[in-house]
Amino acid sequence: MRYLVTCALCALATAPALAQEGFDLDTITVIANQTQTALKRSGSTVEVLPAEEVRDAPTARLGDFLTFQPGISASANGPLGTTSTVRIRGLGGAYVPVLIDGIDVTDPASSGGGFDFGGLTNAGLGRIEVLKGSQSARFGLNAVGGVINIQSLRPTEDGVHGFAEVQAGSYDFRRGVLGLTARTDRTDLAFSFSRTETDGFSASAAGSEPDGSEARRVNLYLRHQFTDTFAAGLSALHIDSDAEFDEFGGDGTAPFDEFNTSEAHGARAFAEIATGAFDHELALSYFESDRTSFSNGFATPFEGERQRIDYRGSYDSGGIWSFNFGADYTEEEDLNLAIDITGVQGEVLLAPTDAVDIALSVRHDDHSEFSGEWSSRAALAWRIKEDLILRASASDGFRAPTLVQLDPFFGNPNFQPETSESYDLGIEKRFEGDDFVRATLFRTDIDNQIFFDGTSTRCPSGFGCFETGDFKGKGIELSGQVAINAFLTLTGAYTYTDAEQNGAAAARVPEHDVAIGLGAAISPRLDAQFTVQHVGGVTPSPFAPAANKVGDYTLFHVNATYEVTDSVDALLRVENLFDEDYETAGGFNTPGRAAYAGLRASF
Repeated sequence: MRYLVTCALCALATAPALAQEGFDLDTITVIANQTQTALKRSGSTVEVLPAEEVRDAPTARLGDFLTFQPGISASANGPLGTTSTVRIRGLGGAYVPVLIDGIDVTDPASSGGGFDFGGLTNAGLGRIEVLKGSQSARFGLNAVGGVINIQSLRPTEDGVHGFAEVQAGSYDFRRGVLGLTARTDRTDLAFSFSRTETDGFSASAAGSEPDGSEARRVNLYLRHQFTDTFAAGLSALHIDSDAEFDEFGGDGTAPFDEFNTSEAHGARAFAEIATGAFDHELALSYFESDRTSFSNGFATPFEGERQRIDYRGSYDSGGIWSFNFGADYTEEEDLNLAIDITGVQGEVLLAPTDAVDIALSVRHDDHSEFSGEWSSRAALAWRIKEDLILRASASDGFRAPTLVQLDPFFGNPNFQPETSESYDLGIEKRFEGDDFVRATLFRTDIDNQIFFDGTSTRCPSGFGCFETGDFKGKGIELSGQVAINAFLTLTGAYTYTDAEQNGAAAARVPEHDVAIGLGAAISPRLDAQFTVQHVGGVTPSPFAPAANKVGDYTLFHVNATYEVTDSVDALLRVENLFDEDYETAGGFNTPGRAAYAGLRASF
């Protein structure tokens, strides 16, 4: 219980931008259950970040911003554009599906099957939900650590509106963003475009040559209510980027320039039908990624494709229970292999009293390469008092080997799915206004976890192979918010994580992670936010050089918005104010003190 003692000292530390809306009792979560659920009725732990806080994030890279939430950490192999991994409760990208407007954007051709946050910024994005714990019963394979659900821009008022934003700053950073929205009583339409360029800095801690990047992203969302019982829509995205990087152990200068080119695009078409007590949704989605890595004079292509059809239905009895059900079919392929997965699921939502909500979910997945797998989840939300909520959940899940892990060159075609169990127990106390404190205990165990062993000689790659082991992770999350007065709001989060892989401390997972933010309404036109983040107890990966700087570090950020006119805002952001010298991935640099300024015009 050492972590309980440690965390008790942090209980009064009440994460920067820790979404106030996320703890509004009337806030809706769209991912905790199959149908929309009031947050106070969700037994699963969900962090909700409203669009305004995402837009005004104190860091440009979205993954870094997410680390201000309890239970979330990240590591990066250099500047913007290089590989970055977001972890939930110690589990990285392979266990955290990422959805953008309902499109699964995890890379089918990546070694772990995860999403790379390296070049994703907050530009043109909207509301974000982070669902924690094993969610295989809701989302199928891979959703063992949790799920990150990202919305693009959405209209917030009737009529045609838009904004344009430009920013520039350190490392020759330049960014332009354009957003357009239109809304009528039956139609929602949104479009956003962003372009980001930076000269960067050396990704390798041993190098001096800067590694720059440029990226472009387009998002489109459309939904039209044709009749009172029928609606249809479309979401689409396109991302392309070019980024320089340094091979591990290189000095970043010779003999070859190393860079990645990447292009990804996806679309999702959906139809919604209401027939009495039944609601139905049918969706078709497609995602394709095409990457080429130029390293040591060689070009290596990576191509992946995913096609999916899914049906979701729900029945509301009008009483104490409702029933959700569905089925889906997914095909994935890369340059060497192809798989298909068929899933069916059911979910019962019970409200035996006005104070208790129970969710029971079960799912069966039939994978073309393995025998069928069952997964289940039970979640409870008990409003002990109007201002006191108890949450508890227990779930099991599985993760199938990726296409790369089944390839005999790196992996093993005989690998079997990983199986896992996840538990959490939390209590939330509400105070006047939006003030609150919350504590959540969590635990996740994984059997037959697939990991990369750089010393293994079993496969013919010559530089390591995928092997299997076990993972155990447990800890506590504390978070809270207090309005000091009408002008100052203090928010904070603390996470203790004890994560072990094969009996040793899991690499790149912080043992202690503290984030404290102070929001200040300095004047009617000037708002500012001061953010402090301390990370400690990080174990370097076995690939890190002996002279790595992975360890404890403290970062200070400042960002401010000044309302020049009713439609023009001036923006200022300073990251790593005190120029902390640190690494999150051994042997790879992180940014020093950096300042950025810009303008945002709305119309």
